[in-house]
Amino acid sequence: MKKGFEFGFYNKRFSRFVSVISAVQNIVSLLMGGEKCLCCSRFALRIPLCSTCLLKLESSGFSEACSVCGRELISELGVCSFCRENAVLKSVTKSYSLHGYQLWKKSLLFAWKLEEKRNLSPYFATIFYRKLKALENELGENLPVVPVPPRKGKIRDKGWDQIDELCYYLRKGWNVQVLPLLERLSKTQQKKLDMVQRLEGISSSYRLKSEKKLRKIARVPPKAVVLADDVLTTGSTIEACAHELKSFGIKEVYSITLFIVD
Repeated sequence: MKKGFEFGFYNKRFSRFVSVISAVQNIVSLLMGGEKCLCCSRFALRIPLCSTCLLKLESSGFSEACSVCGRELISELGVCSFCRENAVLKSVTKSYSLHGYQLWKKSLLFAWKLEEKRNLSPYFATIFYRKLKALENELGENLPVVPVPPRKGKIRDKGWDQIDELCYYLRKGWNVQVLPLLERLSKTQQKKLDMVQRLEGISSSYRLKSEKKLRKIARVPPKAVVLADDVLTTGSTIEACAHELKSFGIKEVYSITLFIVD
């Protein structure tokens, strides 16, 4: 019999803190009528997924994925048709995505980002960390995480950013080294741009932080890093960030995104 989903933080003190907060949130959610599971519509507590569907999501990764972007492979071998036709990810060593961006999974990301159901943050951080750890075991080295930065003013205006918060849990829960090496120049949301506009702005949307700030964050560029983002659409954001990181002297840039648009 499968157990319920577990975070498994290395930091025991932080793990206890999250457990207490989660218990309080469950009680408050129950008193407020709870949530409806986005997958099966059954009753759920603090996050919009019941325990059964949490396990279903945990075990629903891709059996075969593109060796470049991480999209699920159905009839192709090795590289998906999108990457063969567009070849966007030129600076990325390899990209991994955990789930397809469709149906109730799309609604789940919408609930986290736009409805600000931040109770999902530790869950997303957990599945991200598991993929990160698997990659580290494969390569035989620890990999610092570089967050894709939010648009300017987002944290000031909204009070949080989903990738910033995901990295908070990675750092506090598992002692993952997080290196905020990049900054975003454009205030335009990527979802408001078409594919051509995204690709045309690839070299101007992101840049390395100032040399003074970089020295404080990482005196010596690490050999390899992992870019963290929520969803990969055309790959232009990941490519722009990877290009900048390589100009800093980083040799290998991997990426892990929670979702990928098919």
